[in-house]
Amino acid sequence: MENMIYKKIELENHQTLVISDISRKISADAYVVIMKANIEIKIEKQLFLNDAIADFKFEDILATLGDTVIYEYRIERNFIMAKEKDEVFEALVKTFLDNLGQYMANPKFPGKLVLKEYKDRIK
Repeated sequence: MENMIYKKIELENHQTLVISDISRKISADAYVVIMKANIEIKIEKQLFLNDAIADFKFEDILATLGDTVIYEYRIERNFIMAKEKDEVFEALVKTFLDNLGQYMANPKFPGKLVLKEYKDRIK
């Protein structure tokens, strides 16, 4: 199955969370149910107001990462019967949002993710 957008959520930190259903059929009546969530974060100076980074550091981050960073989360369940597919997918979405929704909506999340990606990349 192609990447089907299930839901777009505008977070409190002005980022857009996109939840997609990328499940695929694996037999006549069974699926691998796959939920993918991602946020494309545009790297802008205001993301770092709380962490106050110097101009040269910001330029270095842009040079290293480009102008966007993508947060991605995937979870899958294997051998789900066709009649249960939608219910299982919706349960994955609910669990994901219950566990990580507030964390991703936090105003500090985008800047911290960019800094983490930057630190990982320069190691």
